[in-house]
Parts: sequence; structure tokens; C-alpha cells
Amino acid sequence: MHKRPKDKWKAKQWYTVLAPKMFGEVKAGETVADEPSKLIGRRIEMTLGDLTGKMIKNSNLKLLLEIDDVNHTTAYTRFIGHKMDTGYLRSLARKGISKIDSNIDVMTKDGEKLRVKTSCFTLKKASEAQVKQIRKMMEEIIINRAKTLELNKYVQEIILGKLSSDIYKVAKKIYPLRRVEITKTERYGVQEKEERR
Repeated sequence: MHKRPKDKWKAKQWYTVLAPKMFGEVKAGETVADEPSKLIGRRIEMTLGDLTGKMIKNSNLKLLLEIDDVNHTTAYTRFIGHKMDTGYLRSLARKGISKIDSNIDVMTKDGEKLRVKTSCFTLKKASEAQVKQIRKMMEEIIINRAKTLELNKYVQEIILGKLSSDIYKVAKKIYPLRRVEITKTERYGVQEKEERR
């Protein structure tokens, strides 16, 4: 006589995953586990549209969240970074333009370290001197803004496009621009945690 296999799903529980406080703790999704401890460290991705519940033009942006606390059937997350859709970025990098990239580490007012990657797309080919000037100015704004804001506020300015818009306003005086995008952020302490696992 065959023993019936135990139904694993019966032992599992659904958990509601909430976005971090900086995004108003809105529902980020649902996940399943047979015990809460197994949820810690689980990664969740959500778009800006998922977060606001609106169809926004910037659905090219994904937030990266990690579950760091569970209470009853609610899982809480922390922000660990964001990334832009690579297809969208490729569509901006046309022939005959300059793409100016920057990849720097910043520290926020409350001592959080973040790696910030930015791309600036010009309307036509810029000279080497203009590219250098734009990159320098871009990095100054990114570093200085981090110094004046706590992580939550700084991340909000990145996600909602305020920081890229401020860079655009200054950089376009050096050379006409098509777009500025903060293409990726990574919070420090996250990779090290992964390696220890």
C-alpha cells in the first residue's frame, strides 16, 4: 500500500509583503513559506507603478526589496537598491550621441552608504571636454545631495526622478541633453550579507 505524500502546501502560509516605510508601507505582493524564518533575506522586485497603484510613465524602474522582519502574517522589507530596464536604456543610447556614465559611492546624512550609477544622454555628440565637465558636475550634485539628506529622502528623490531632473537642469547648460537617468543604486552591506549566506 502506497503512503500518500504529505501535502506540502498545507503546511505553508501566505504572507503579505509590505514596501519599506519610505514608500508608505504599501502592499508589495504576497509570498509563501512553511515558516517565517525562511522569509528573511528573500528578495522582492516591484515597479514604481505597483508601488503607487497608478500607471506611470516610469514603469522602466524596478525597486529591489529584501524581507528583513516578519510579524504574524506580515513581512516587512528594506530598500536594497533599484535598477532601470536595460531595454529602455538601450533605446536612449542612439548613434551619434554621447552617453556619459558615472558610478560613484556616496554617504547619506544618516551615514548610509550607497553606490549610485547614472547615465546622461546628449542630443548630439559632445566634445571630450564637455563630457568631462558634465560627468564632474553630475557627480558633485549626487554626492552633495546625499550629504544633505537621510537615506529615505535621498532614495525618494532618486526613485521619483527629482535628482535626475536637477542634474538635467544644470547639465543642459553645458550641452543639450535628451535625458538623465539614475540607472541603478545598491545599498552597502547587502552584498556582504549575501556572501555570508
